[in-house]
Amino acid sequence: VSIISHQLRNPLSSIRWQLEILLRDKEVNEKFRAHLVSIEEYNNRMAKLVNDLLTVNRIENNRLVLVPTSFLLNELIKKVIADNALFANASHVAIELQEKKTIPPIFADEPHTRWAIENLISNAIRYSNPRTSVMVAIYKTSNAVRVDVTNHGAPITSSDIPHIFTKFFRAESAQRKRTDGTGLGLFIAKAVIEASHGTIGFTSKQTGETTFWFTLPCTKKTKVSPIE
Repeated sequence: VSIISHQLRNPLSSIRWQLEILLRDKEVNEKFRAHLVSIEEYNNRMAKLVNDLLTVNRIENNRLVLVPTSFLLNELIKKVIADNALFANASHVAIELQEKKTIPPIFADEPHTRWAIENLISNAIRYSNPRTSVMVAIYKTSNAVRVDVTNHGAPITSSDIPHIFTKFFRAESAQRKRTDGTGLGLFIAKAVIEASHGTIGFTSKQTGETTFWFTLPCTKKTKVSPIE
């Protein structure tokens, strides 16, 4: 998997650079530019899949390196929400942030934490019913910062619950909606959060209200746990 992923990565990077050159060309007409943008979107999807496969390979071989630093999780979440605004609008879903006062800095790997947040928020949008809201709540617990991402869509079935964080698993509700996905996002998110001394889980009601949550420590740890 690692060798094939690396071999796929090189041509995808080459396509991306060629597309960027073409998109910067002011002489390209709007109709042709629209086709280029579409190609760029599909190329980005392929690149993300390759990166996910490489990350899974590192996790399974205990080679995923996390570099923890101190940063403000609420500020990171605001950036992720802004990045997902167009996707939410296109899906007719609103994103609301509920932020408690005085959120302390956390100690974790910022890029990988951002990846986990992006996955939870984009999933919440993807599986939401139209004209509903995704609520992102962030608050301090006794010794950690907790984030809840709640959406309203199809409930997770009891048979799917034990497998939600399993590699390549896609829930019945995801298959019914025919959404894009590989079943890798939650697997990676769980590995990253737990390696950062955090916890992750979810609840799903029959009404369709589903909340994925995680916590990360706000006190500095001297060592990040290895991923096994």
